[in-house]
Amino acid sequence: MSITTKFAFTICSNNYLGQANALKESFLRHNQYFKFYIVLVDKKSNLVDYSIFQPAQILPVQEISGLDVAELISRYNIIEFNTAVKPSVFKHIIKLNSGATVVYYLDPDLYFYDSLKSVNELLKIKTAALTPHILSPIPRDGKLPDENIFLNFGIYNLGFIGLNTKNEQSLKMLDWWEERTLKFGYNWPNLGYFVDQLWMALAPIYYSQIEVLKTHNYNMAPWNLHERSIVSIDGDKVQLNDGTHLVFYHFSKLSNTETDISREYNRHTFNDFPKLKELYDGYKKILAENNYQGYRKIEIAYKVKPLGPPIHQRGSFINRALKRISLLISKLATKF
Repeated sequence: MSITTKFAFTICSNNYLGQANALKESFLRHNQYFKFYIVLVDKKSNLVDYSIFQPAQILPVQEISGLDVAELISRYNIIEFNTAVKPSVFKHIIKLNSGATVVYYLDPDLYFYDSLKSVNELLKIKTAALTPHILSPIPRDGKLPDENIFLNFGIYNLGFIGLNTKNEQSLKMLDWWEERTLKFGYNWPNLGYFVDQLWMALAPIYYSQIEVLKTHNYNMAPWNLHERSIVSIDGDKVQLNDGTHLVFYHFSKLSNTETDISREYNRHTFNDFPKLKELYDGYKKILAENNYQGYRKIEIAYKVKPLGPPIHQRGSFINRALKRISLLISKLATKF
């Protein structure tokens, strides 16, 4: 019997299990010989039949070694909580599987159209693999996204990261990253914090042999459509404008409208990309088959802190709050 050496995991609460199962099915279809974990940052629900996620293993966050779950719940909202535990999960999977050579983290809203074979080969010698949000300049025209979003929220998108677990640099990076996400994994971009993601901008400086994937087929997403487009679709064979075939797409911030690609960005609509609309329609059909709407209704069991305003409102919200505090201090100062 062969020993599994390749692992992948996603992290979500019960309300994202529809996306997580779609990811798992697409990933394992194209990446054989992997073991897949779904890390549940939630309590198990009587509304969910967890057996349907096999062969993936459900791993409740309470079982991750070294985590003080109650302490994290007391400080973090659900997004911060989900992302803060990511380095700890890497370490836990490596500890559980001494034969592991490569481990990937994948956001639940990714969907795979091809294999990670080339990245697996890179990670035989490289420390880690990262994907930048963008590979080329975005016009300065007032539309979103613009380049400043990535300067605030991270050069690299941490919806995907692959690690060579036999590389000493990888293990050192995990220790560094874990310390910061567990203590400072806040969604406070105006203060220089954005969950687990913004820290990783420093990783290629601190640690050697980190591979930055610079082709269009890894992590195509709503934020990089200024440079990426679909030429043709034939089943899972999706050819892109740089000549590559799409490995995975990041269906972030799905919109419920017929024309909007994302709930947060206004740079493009489906009118600009008819073939992209075909891709999204196919993905939404798959989500429906995976009980997407049903899982969305399950409330998170943990009493975490409430979520803040959307990304595009966050800066102005914080600035207004700081102005109010400054005004209050000025008023108090005049009384003494």
